[in-house]
Amino acid sequence: MATRDNPPFRSYIMNCVREDADLPAAYRWLYKYHVPDSISKLRPYCDSYATYRALPIPPGGEDYGAYNWIMTEHHWRYDPSVYWGPEGRVNAFQEVFDQEFLTITNQPPAGSLRDSAWQGSRDGYHPIVYAAAPLFWEKDFKGAGRTIEDGPNFRWLIVLKYPQGVSREEGDRWFLRELGPALADLPQVNRFVTSAARPDSPFIKGTWHRVAELWFDSSREWRQAIADNAASFPKPDWAVYDWFPYLEPYADFTSIFLLDRPESDHLSQYRGYIPTR
Repeated sequence: MATRDNPPFRSYIMNCVREDADLPAAYRWLYKYHVPDSISKLRPYCDSYATYRALPIPPGGEDYGAYNWIMTEHHWRYDPSVYWGPEGRVNAFQEVFDQEFLTITNQPPAGSLRDSAWQGSRDGYHPIVYAAAPLFWEKDFKGAGRTIEDGPNFRWLIVLKYPQGVSREEGDRWFLRELGPALADLPQVNRFVTSAARPDSPFIKGTWHRVAELWFDSSREWRQAIADNAASFPKPDWAVYDWFPYLEPYADFTSIFLLDRPESDHLSQYRGYIPTR
């Protein structure tokens, strides 16, 4: 149950596919197996379980660790792992994962999809991104008065961690005091919010440091604001590259491009795997 020490929170899960040819198999796994598997497990302690289809990656998006398939968002009533027994989570039924799923979603060949060793790289594996954050955003940089009437929203969701040897505190000083104000000043940015990633969650613990969303009218404005100005944003002393995001894509910086509504809010909309006849 939710308590002061175990408050509600939200989580983000980002998946990619190896190539577009893998989409039929990936979607079959998602809607035939994974959604009902997840509903049966999460319903007692989860208020929302929604999947968003990734929008096409704009030119240059791979420089920002862009994932190309789905983002799944949960709103949790509390962290259920607090109540798991000494052997961890015990389920009567296990989820359906097989080697085909691991291969088509560009996963490391591990016995567990929640392996604690992150192995992401631009030209290698794109492991599933698991990140947790407070239910409500902690920092509002821009666009607090925006409503659904103000136009379309091209969402850029970012999940990042600072390089080895850079503390969360040092990295956040750069993000919140230097980078954040510079991004908020961009005229193409309509909305900008961010939160610290929770170091404790039911998923891989301590992998990520920060979650953020920047909204634009479209991919055109994103490219004009971000990709075309990659060398002009404040650069930290510990930068890995000379251009933004100054972090290694797919290893320390991951992102995905989304609409502002989900493809399916599963707890209220899922009706089974019903193909066209």
